[in-house]
Amino acid sequence: MSNKLHVYSKEALKKEPFLPLKRPFPRSLDLMEKLKKQVRKYRGKWNLENHLAQRYKKYLGKKLPHELEIQWVNAHIGNGVFAKEPIKKGGFICEYIGLITDEKELHPDNRYVFNLTVGDDETGYVLDARYSGNVARTINHADDPNAEAVTIFVEGLPRVVYLARRNIQKGEEICVDYGQEYWSTWKEQKQ
Repeated sequence: MSNKLHVYSKEALKKEPFLPLKRPFPRSLDLMEKLKKQVRKYRGKWNLENHLAQRYKKYLGKKLPHELEIQWVNAHIGNGVFAKEPIKKGGFICEYIGLITDEKELHPDNRYVFNLTVGDDETGYVLDARYSGNVARTINHADDPNAEAVTIFVEGLPRVVYLARRNIQKGEEICVDYGQEYWSTWKEQKQ
């Protein structure tokens, strides 16, 4: 077997069933309405996000502007995402896609989760990419990342996009900082 393993390959699907999605999808229409109500109160904080939404909206749900490749990193880390071409600073990398879920409904060992926030405020909802999502679910952590996650709003719903923090070279692994809360949560669960 080669050292490259694509998440959507038959071998990977046998190990963990996975449904690729092109956009975030709510588990129910009721949940989507609750989330829209929740984020309305933060409307004043949307200025930057709304500007970014106009800039990156053209990429959402469409073919990515840059080719990315999922490769096996090692047994400890698993898969990672690598740039197949250079990406300029500020460039759109991909959107984090998953099922929009109330965070109270998550299984405690699910690590494919992204908290939906408005500024620094938690909404109580997450994007769950454990069994449905896209390439973004395999982007790894780094203390000095070359990408960052930004929340933008499209039709009143938060969407998470990854942008290049600096120029990314061809063949370089794309990494983000998962944040202190992520590591604290996993440390508590291990004990």
